[in-house]
Amino acid sequence: MKRKILLLPAMACLLFLLNDCSQKLDVNGPYKNVPIVYGLLNQQDAVHYIRIQKGYLINGSAYLAANIADSIYYPDILKVTIQALPNGGTYTLSRINGTSQMLPKDSGLFANNPNILYSFTGNLDPTKTYVLTVINTTNTDTISSQTGLVENFNVSTPVYGQSIGLSDANPNEVIWVPATNGLIYDLTVRFNYLEYNAANNQLLKDSFVDIALLSSYLYSPNSGVNNITVPVTSDVILRSLANALSPSLSVYRTFNLQKGMQFKFAAGGPDLANYLTSQQAQSSSLASSAILAPYTNISGGYGVFSSRLFQEVDSVQLTEDGIDSLSCSALSSQLRFLNHLGQLCNQ
Repeated sequence: MKRKILLLPAMACLLFLLNDCSQKLDVNGPYKNVPIVYGLLNQQDAVHYIRIQKGYLINGSAYLAANIADSIYYPDILKVTIQALPNGGTYTLSRINGTSQMLPKDSGLFANNPNILYSFTGNLDPTKTYVLTVINTTNTDTISSQTGLVENFNVSTPVYGQSIGLSDANPNEVIWVPATNGLIYDLTVRFNYLEYNAANNQLLKDSFVDIALLSSYLYSPNSGVNNITVPVTSDVILRSLANALSPSLSVYRTFNLQKGMQFKFAAGGPDLANYLTSQQAQSSSLASSAILAPYTNISGGYGVFSSRLFQEVDSVQLTEDGIDSLSCSALSSQLRFLNHLGQLCNQ
């Protein structure tokens, strides 16, 4: 691909609109190398990955170019390092094909094989700051960024093995202390269930439904709020199950008492929070008088270098009343869950 003029890929759709508006408008400019970096460090991981690509604009179909690997990946010309400060070591990252290491890239518009990533192995120290430096060895162009790590945080409730009910009037709550460097949160409940053949009681399925309780919640450290609290209402749980599962007289279901529910937390760092909120603003910016500049914390490029952390509380149970609500509520009775006595509702 010799006629490349690099531009941020996220702007491709806008460029298509501009090209369609007027054949006299030349949106191509002189060649400019625009690196795109995405990396989220996690102290829980032993191996860490950074994606480094290039933006582009070509004289031709950007859709076709996106599916050509050399349009979006650099050749092996980048020196990539991450240094832990203060007084930490320096990691030199290796250029790898993630596809060959069981790290496939999702199929879509952009080329997915090879899946070029830069990786290093090491245990990260949450008290340190990590500085990313990328040097193009053909011209010494340098890009850089830095991030702290999201640290572990305490979940007050629920705890392992706790039983909770399903009530809108008096719902149980999920309460946790925000993590150091944790400014954006997702919270998902994995609801485990068993499905049986109603004719012969044969187990057909051991499965689950993931229910989002919180998505991209922004926490402000200056708000004076010491805990984040999210109610677990029957409406959210039962309505989500009703939307995810199909009614059928040929089956019945039970709450999986052995596995219970898992409460899955994802916490993101400040720059990830800024990046995600910027993306949300971009989705509505066409209605405004100006297109917003994309958020980046990459000096000399675009993208985001930040951190995240996952936590989970396992084996949260339903009370007998909660199981009965699951079985008999108007929202979920058609799903044929057994009550705490092992019977269908009203039997």
